[in-house]
Amino acid sequence: MCGRYYIEVESDLVEIRKILSDLNERFAERPALDRLKSGEIFPTDIVPVIRPWETQEGIKLLPDLMQWGFSEPYPLINARAETADSKPTFRKSFQEHRVLVPATAFFEWQKPVEPGQKKTKLKLSRPQEAVFYMAGLYRPLAPEQNPLQLTGQFVILTAAANESIRPIHDRMPLIVPSHLLRPFLQDVKLARDLLHSAVLQPFLAEIAH
Repeated sequence: MCGRYYIEVESDLVEIRKILSDLNERFAERPALDRLKSGEIFPTDIVPVIRPWETQEGIKLLPDLMQWGFSEPYPLINARAETADSKPTFRKSFQEHRVLVPATAFFEWQKPVEPGQKKTKLKLSRPQEAVFYMAGLYRPLAPEQNPLQLTGQFVILTAAANESIRPIHDRMPLIVPSHLLRPFLQDVKLARDLLHSAVLQPFLAEIAH
């Protein structure tokens, strides 16, 4: 699963800085901008996502402001990739409202080896690719539900853990390879194929402080 993730803004990550700059420029009048979160991201935080926008120059992939978690009896933050295109809760979002969730790391808690020990919080990142994109689905919000003027609420898709994550947890976020970012958002057939693909990119784990 993915219960927390991280957006690094302190280092010189041009990709993240551009996303935040675009949001500040385009949504200066939206109340949600004051709640925009970076650093360690928790469920219900308001964060950047990337989605297709229709512009005069054609469809562009641009950042938007959304809240992490569908509002159910309690926030629903993840969806299993294997069933996202068929489960009623997620089917319409999968078909029509896919997003990319930028991150620089995510967190998992490793079970203790000895009874009585605490779980170890681990930060998982990709040294080869400082910014990566998790697959997500969103629900648009109606104006009467939406005083902050958010576009919607999203969940992160999860997949079976790959070899680098399996010793820590049996699930991980579904990572969209860089060459499939636009196709994932615009081609539902390719997106469906990706749901059933293994996450190949290895992650490096370090103890989180």
